[in-house]
Amino acid sequence: MELGIEGKVALVTGGTSGIGLAIARRLLREGARVFVCGREPARLEEALGQLRGEGEVQGKVMGTLAHVDRPAEAGRLVEEAVAAFGRLDIVVSNAGTHLRGRCEELSPEQVEAHFRTKVLGPWELARHAAPHLRRQGGGRLILVIGQAGKVPGRAVLGSAVVNAAQHALVKSLSDDLGRDGILVNAVCPSRISSPLTADLVIDEERYLGRSLEQQESGWGDTVPLGRWGTPEDIADAVAFLASERASYLCGTNIDVDGGHQRMIF
Repeated sequence: MELGIEGKVALVTGGTSGIGLAIARRLLREGARVFVCGREPARLEEALGQLRGEGEVQGKVMGTLAHVDRPAEAGRLVEEAVAAFGRLDIVVSNAGTHLRGRCEELSPEQVEAHFRTKVLGPWELARHAAPHLRRQGGGRLILVIGQAGKVPGRAVLGSAVVNAAQHALVKSLSDDLGRDGILVNAVCPSRISSPLTADLVIDEERYLGRSLEQQESGWGDTVPLGRWGTPEDIADAVAFLASERASYLCGTNIDVDGGHQRMIF
């Protein structure tokens, strides 16, 4: 299927490992030029080296250090991406992690930091990117939102509240920007094997006196497909939403979870 991404410019936050790196690699393979950001210099250089080794992509990938929870840096990131490639068509907001903990275990500072990264960060990205996307006649803004925003739980209170706010942001931005041809959507991962989930504690998991590998082998039992997904599964969904084939999808969210999240809407 021809996605119509070739020649376009994509900005991917949190693009130096796991899901973000897989998204950057997938967009490159579709012919896009990609600008990634991360927080750690060594990880950024390693990611850029990997991406630049992807076949014929010389000159098609660049990156910078940025903390998207800082409003000024989100704006700078957009301007650097435009300066590097002369335009901007696709913005993928993937920065942030999972905030685990019950109410009395989380400080206001922790929740605020999580909110700044996952809500105010993409807010500022959208605010600064919108004028550039309008100049191209439209574009794509895609948020990667963890499952807690749809499936709250007592041990994931911080992520549940912040991720739900991300869903509200997607819906509101889609209404605001859709008339300009800027389509805002979300991809919602669950049970994805990545560096983020390497130290994951499964809710209600009990130590059974077995090796870690033995216990992990049963974690896919709650997924109808019987296995965990990969970062590439998320990258495929993002590439579709970024494409011309998704031109009538606006304000929606796509679950990429092997059927794990059992909610009706």
